[in-house]
Amino acid sequence: MGLIVRACVFALVAACAPIAAPSGQGPSAPGASTSPTVSPAPSVDRVTGWRSDLEELIPGMDRIHPKLDHGTPMADLQAAVVHLEARVPTATDDELMVGLLGIVAMVSAAGCDAHTGAYIWGEGSGYPVDSLPLRLWWFDEGLYVVDALDPYRDLIGARIDTIEGHPTAVVTAAIQPLVPRDNATTVRLLMPRFVLVPQVLRGLGLADAGPVDLDTVGGDGQPRHTSVNPISMAAYNGWAGPYGLHLPRQANVPYLSRLDDLLWWQPLPDDPSTLFVQYSRVEAIPSTQVAALTAALADPAVDRVVLDIRHNYGGEVSALGPVLSLFQGWAAAHPGRLVLVTGRNTFSAASLLAARLAAPGNIVVAGEPMGGCPTAYGDSSDLRLPYSGIVVSVAGSLEVGVAADDRRTTIEPDLAAPLTAADWAAGLDPVLAALAAEGP
Repeated sequence: MGLIVRACVFALVAACAPIAAPSGQGPSAPGASTSPTVSPAPSVDRVTGWRSDLEELIPGMDRIHPKLDHGTPMADLQAAVVHLEARVPTATDDELMVGLLGIVAMVSAAGCDAHTGAYIWGEGSGYPVDSLPLRLWWFDEGLYVVDALDPYRDLIGARIDTIEGHPTAVVTAAIQPLVPRDNATTVRLLMPRFVLVPQVLRGLGLADAGPVDLDTVGGDGQPRHTSVNPISMAAYNGWAGPYGLHLPRQANVPYLSRLDDLLWWQPLPDDPSTLFVQYSRVEAIPSTQVAALTAALADPAVDRVVLDIRHNYGGEVSALGPVLSLFQGWAAAHPGRLVLVTGRNTFSAASLLAARLAAPGNIVVAGEPMGGCPTAYGDSSDLRLPYSGIVVSVAGSLEVGVAADDRRTTIEPDLAAPLTAADWAAGLDPVLAALAAEGP
């Protein structure tokens, strides 16, 4: 995997011919962002400015990261910068931005370092980007629209087959070398955000300015062609959130009903002996809530606990203590009766939680492989490149789940229960369905 990614990035930064994009696109609708991407520091000579950013990139990251070359040799990182610097006079800003993203992603080519990445959609980034007003999810069946703003809400539930005339598989393959990763599941999580950014598509030679044309197939099996106008990233983040990587809330689907709640629990309606607990961020929990959960777990009627951390993308490692201690104790007293539910959003401090809970071997892990490594580089700081305004997140330490030499890139579920597009459309929780099929 690492060698393939590294080779793709070298091809990206070394002036290879971009994929031809279709021509003849119509004008943008009123209110759409149509201005070309420009460097945010026009007072500085463009060539000098970009080259200055590139010259600072590796030294700046190396000052923060404890082992910048853990996934790609330093000589390869530096050679990629030299290749991209040579392209500065003739490449567009978007091509240079994409090249830079690819160099940064080389750091995590071997995995366990998704905290190090150029997340171009972040609110702190000074490089001007837009987004298509859609939310996407990469199911096994393909890339689907799971939410949308008007006038594109009729695309919800549709599978995207082509983007600007290119098969979706071609687009995702072109973007993959830009995506930071802990593992393959991280790539599946992050890919939709990159797909939605027109400047990324343009930088890869996959699109021109203006609307982005999609060919989709709806739930009724009918094909449709739609030109989607981008909106500002600020407007997109105001709608989907700056993280923007969760499935949308569904009030009638328990595991999607309370995404904003830090911690909540309830007995399963059809199995009151099973307590469903959802823990969605690693943050300090009020002592009164910890006490209430302790009492709920101590109820003799509770025979099984499902701890759902599918939405938990981490937080403060120092806040893990109370939850970890509580569930370690319950699992030790009830071997095999704690079910830990993981998914692609299980990341960072939540991955450390999963590793520590699973270490004794007395729980069942269910769902999808988590998007984080059991031990990974984390505790990131920002490196801002002054000319382009691109902000690079750089890991500052190795965060250990159980052991510093843990080479696993994820924890594979004991009970595999991946979410399919059909499950999502039907409001079905595949984990609870799998548990029900197994019996009490």
